[in-house]
Amino acid sequence: MEKQEFTQLPGTLMKLKISEVIIPLEISSLYDYACRQNEINTLKTSIEEFGQLEPITVVKVGNQYLIINGVLRLMAFNQFHLIKNEIDAMVLNIDTTSKDFNLMDLIIHSQIQKVKTAKEKIREFISILRLESGDDNPLRDRNQRYEFLTSSLGKGWSRSNVIVMSNVILWTFENGDELSLVQQVFEGKILISQAAFAVETLARDDYGYEKEKESKILSKFLKGEFKKKEAESLIDVFNYKRNEGFTSIDVYPIKTNNYEVIHGSIEDIQLPTDMEIDVVFTSPPYYMLRHYGDDPNEMGWEKTPQLYAERLVDSLMKPYERMKSRGNFFLNLGETYDKGQCLAVIEHVVIEMVKRGAFYVDRIIWKKDSNKPISNQNNRFQPSYEVVLHFSKSKDYYFNRFKIKKEDNNFEISRGCKDYGWAGVNYYVPNFYKQLRTIMSENDLKDIVTVQTNTQRIKHVEDEDWHPATFSQMLPAIFLATYCPKPTEKYTPLIFDPFLGGASCGRTALMMGFRFVGVELYEKNVITSKRILAESVMEYEPRAMSKLNSFMEYELVA
Repeated sequence: MEKQEFTQLPGTLMKLKISEVIIPLEISSLYDYACRQNEINTLKTSIEEFGQLEPITVVKVGNQYLIINGVLRLMAFNQFHLIKNEIDAMVLNIDTTSKDFNLMDLIIHSQIQKVKTAKEKIREFISILRLESGDDNPLRDRNQRYEFLTSSLGKGWSRSNVIVMSNVILWTFENGDELSLVQQVFEGKILISQAAFAVETLARDDYGYEKEKESKILSKFLKGEFKKKEAESLIDVFNYKRNEGFTSIDVYPIKTNNYEVIHGSIEDIQLPTDMEIDVVFTSPPYYMLRHYGDDPNEMGWEKTPQLYAERLVDSLMKPYERMKSRGNFFLNLGETYDKGQCLAVIEHVVIEMVKRGAFYVDRIIWKKDSNKPISNQNNRFQPSYEVVLHFSKSKDYYFNRFKIKKEDNNFEISRGCKDYGWAGVNYYVPNFYKQLRTIMSENDLKDIVTVQTNTQRIKHVEDEDWHPATFSQMLPAIFLATYCPKPTEKYTPLIFDPFLGGASCGRTALMMGFRFVGVELYEKNVITSKRILAESVMEYEPRAMSKLNSFMEYELVA
């Protein structure tokens, strides 16, 4: 069929009675005129002062003149009864009785120069390609329709993109468009390729709108927070955690390139002779405070503080001996009181460590404003701190003096997701890196650090035994960032925790890009730790850690 150029058709200039000119439903369905009264008022003023400078365009169908261009001018005449109820009109010379005639196409072709809204462009697109009607025998060759849209829509609308977009629209007809993909494309907010990827992902058997509402991965992808490959990876991670979880692992010990969990007592196991530890960070059972399980020989219930200190330090010497010459050792301890008397547990441990040859560096105060209050019957101040004891092999320990630049307080990264199902609530990955940056900024190389006990605690999932003494993951982060070398392509430092518990230290180490080894006595805690460490490996975000490092000012001190 020979292509018709509607915009160049000859016509006859005539004066028509306004009552003879009809606004067809087709044009009303394509374009919005409801909110354009200001333009109509302006046209009225212009016509009153200068007359009608441009005729409207109509086509005669039967006994009616159907307007295809100039609707606002016609509305100005209708509302204000201008120029004796007559209007100048260009009547197109076209055979409207021909089987090839299509009023909708004619309207669209006549409006090529019109500045259109996104919704109007969408309606034109749908109409030109007959997407709603599903016409198997279009009035024009399909390639001609593609060519018209390519030229009228402009930059970025190649033939292939027109085809891709038509498929996106057809998919939204059947499945809805909860992400406003079509609208965003025509508004220029997202690329056609982004919309196509979103549709392709939503159409997967293992994804869809329900999971998107939960994870918001595609929403963040469309905002440009991360690229296609990262979105695909996050969706795979989400599906794994959402559907599979981490509680089905039953191999002891579990070992990967990133971490190892050893089930047993640090007192009984033998560490590999070739193990080289960069940092030990641990929080052992406190003296006479709580039972962590049912082992009758559990540490912390010795007859005297001195016996406790000796037994604890015997255990700690195993990883201490495997530390590098510049390695650092951190021990988080709380004090114990008996009938109003301080038992000096911390002092006993310090003296015992020094007796064994440990280099005693410092005692750091961990300020805990939300600590549990004591009874009014105890005649002493309310407790508000614990200590972190710092030891090393020698005075030549690794130390990385840095501070975080203050001006970038809105640091954010993309996030993955946490396990589904704990207490009936859906969890998302907390912004570990933003929290880390905040904590580091607040504790800029001071010997009193403030990390609230509820900040970034480990969360348990359904059917998991609760650990009675989990602590904030942010506490070890401060020390690892300061006293451990940064991971490089050639070497990843090793962090060790002989009392693994809820794996708070392990999660922090993995999220900061380190390797980790932990030892845990109780099997129930091993199960929890495996889940938490597996989560941490999946959620580790090297881009965010790299960005965090870029906000830090380093000065290496021997």
